[in-house]
Amino acid sequence: MSAEKNLHIIANNRLRFTEGPKPYAGDLPAPAEQVGHLHESQKQPSWNELAPLLENEQVKLRVADLLSRYPDPQGALLEVLWIAQEVIGWVPREAIRWAASVCSCSPAHALGVATFYTMYKHAPTGRFLLQFCRNMCCSIRGASDIIRYAENALGIKTNGTTPDGLFTLIQVECLGACGNGPVMLVNDDFATDVESGELTLKKGAALTPDRVDRIIAWCRDRASQMKEEPVRDALGGKLSGHLGHPGAPGASARAQVLDYAPPPPVLGVSAQASADGVTLTWKAAPEITALAVERLEDSSWKQIGTLSPKDKEFKDASGKAGMDYRMTASSGDRAAKPSAAVKATEKAG
Repeated sequence: MSAEKNLHIIANNRLRFTEGPKPYAGDLPAPAEQVGHLHESQKQPSWNELAPLLENEQVKLRVADLLSRYPDPQGALLEVLWIAQEVIGWVPREAIRWAASVCSCSPAHALGVATFYTMYKHAPTGRFLLQFCRNMCCSIRGASDIIRYAENALGIKTNGTTPDGLFTLIQVECLGACGNGPVMLVNDDFATDVESGELTLKKGAALTPDRVDRIIAWCRDRASQMKEEPVRDALGGKLSGHLGHPGAPGASARAQVLDYAPPPPVLGVSAQASADGVTLTWKAAPEITALAVERLEDSSWKQIGTLSPKDKEFKDASGKAGMDYRMTASSGDRAAKPSAAVKATEKAG
């Protein structure tokens, strides 16, 4: 078979490039409508505009209280960002930079955290932020249809805000209420229905078009009765007497005792009696720094010897068959539980 025929069989195709590439003649969507450019550019306030909100005495006290709970300031980053969002309504870039400074981490790290979690808002929203779950469980049970219904009911698309400033609709990942899917949050409250004038999330109750209508009506009624949403600390209010880390101002936590993580006990203790006493052998973990041998005398244990981790056996010259022994290992100042007690037996042969 010729080489040409072999090549034809392997390739199993005939490609010809008789002309160069041509420009696409159709209409492409605008960058803001393409995946990866979903959100339009948001005007950012300056630090001078945000400073009065973030540098006042009340916020400083709350931040100091948060920092006292963590041995590493970076541990408080999520909550400090939450405070910024609470007082501003969203988290502008300068607020993220402020949170990074407060928590002693890089602005890039703080930006990565703030953009990873959907609970942080990167643009002003309406009074009622409707967050619809679009994850697996909710999607299987019709979340896309419910979201489309809500968009039509409000006359907006996902990420849009109604002209009256009341509603912003967004889609988020799992809300952790899969048994109620499809499910949503109204601001920070779960909601799949309204009963007795309150948002509810009852076991097994999922969103339906009728329930979405009732939730929207509840929001409009609330807006007509209350000029604005009551101030509510999303962190649960200022805590006093919290545990914190040892040494933090006002903290009640104490350092762990030295035996918090004791070393492993001695295993496989064996006691063999002979004419010249009792010989003990054992197995101990490599981190052991000392061993103690105890013998039962008059219903109480008495220490009869100490060993180094290099020792392989211990001889009790006054020991006899029938006596009880046990061993205790230690690593530095930490002591292990005593080993199981063993009774000395006559050495075979």
